Amino acid sequence: MAETLGQRAGNALSSLRNRNFRLLWIGGMLSHIGDDMQLVAVSWLVLLITHSPFLMGVASLAQGLPRLLFGLIGGVIADRINRHKLLVTCQASEMILALFFSLLVLTGNIQFWHLLILLPIFGFLKSMYVISRQAYVFDLVGREDLMNALALHSSAMNLAKIIGPSIAGILIGIWGVGWCLFINGVSFIAILISLFMMHPPAFLKSEHHSSNLFRDLGETFGYLKLDRPILILIIASFSFRMFGLQAQVILPLFAHSVLKVGASGYGFLMAAMGMGAVMGGVTVAGLGNLKTKGYYFLTTSLIYGFLLILFSFSSWFFVSLFLIFLAGIADISSTTINQTLVQLLSPEKLRGRILGVYMLNQGLKPLGGFLMGAGASLFGAPLALASGAGICVFVASSLLFKSPRIRKL
Repeated sequence: MAETLGQRAGNALSSLRNRNFRLLWIGGMLSHIGDDMQLVAVSWLVLLITHSPFLMGVASLAQGLPRLLFGLIGGVIADRINRHKLLVTCQASEMILALFFSLLVLTGNIQFWHLLILLPIFGFLKSMYVISRQAYVFDLVGREDLMNALALHSSAMNLAKIIGPSIAGILIGIWGVGWCLFINGVSFIAILISLFMMHPPAFLKSEHHSSNLFRDLGETFGYLKLDRPILILIIASFSFRMFGLQAQVILPLFAHSVLKVGASGYGFLMAAMGMGAVMGGVTVAGLGNLKTKGYYFLTTSLIYGFLLILFSFSSWFFVSLFLIFLAGIADISSTTINQTLVQLLSPEKLRGRILGVYMLNQGLKPLGGFLMGAGASLFGAPLALASGAGICVFVASSLLFKSPRIRKL
């Protein structure tokens, strides 16, 4: 038994034996802690400046929409340019922008219109970085360790989502928003050091790119039209992002009105979902080069939908806490396997561009959050969440029983 546990632990960490990926993983987690600190700080800053919940939503939209608008361009660039150099450029640009942002706040010169300029630039750079990073993971670890690497990366990012906001809340209370933003700027040094310490693989420039951006995009959509499995996986991802992966948007309503546990209870719900996501990433990482990935993707998606439905109608806090923890496990398992399949099925010359299409689901988050919030306002939080989860169940079960090509991937 001890030997088996040791073997599983080794499998779960197999991609970290790769020095380049290990550096990317460590630097990325530290940098993402800073990113999540900034998300909290920006929301608080907008509230201090405007005292308007509506403008808080506008600020969130300003940072989220560029991922939808520029994701496709980011995919084209990730296929044309050395991905290692592109990551360095994006992170260095974000660091300079973050330090300038903190300076505006610390000197008391910040105004709301500054945010409407700065946040879309952050969103564009982050979109470019995420697409390039995901494609670069494949370059570093190859096919065999791809799912393991993506799962470990997801675990690190979700751990950052727990640590970052916690630190931000403390720092804002002690030193204020400006210093919180400054520390985010400094956090980019970690990923830049990691990138400079790497021995990056040689960049093989594809000869298949035209000089026309729209022609490159047309080639991508033409390929997706012919390759039905990748197209179905991407559409399924869009469906889940729009209707199911927005539970955190209305968790405050459940904490306040349904479970009646207040702000502290809301914090526990968010932490439970985050810890579930970390656990899910570690679990998927330990599965090794899993066979029938398509079956596991659809099964975990189906389980996720059912867990959210059960959560919607639970009125017992500890039951809800357990259900949202399990939902976090299923969520990250489904998402990781989906993204692994998309990368494995993509041809090398189109990988960045197809990931650009796939990552458009990040741009759908603001729209999905709006729909979930509107549904909760009209019909109540339980029915809104159950309806969104029901759509996830319908999509996953339909593909599970009607699409053997996806099931057998």
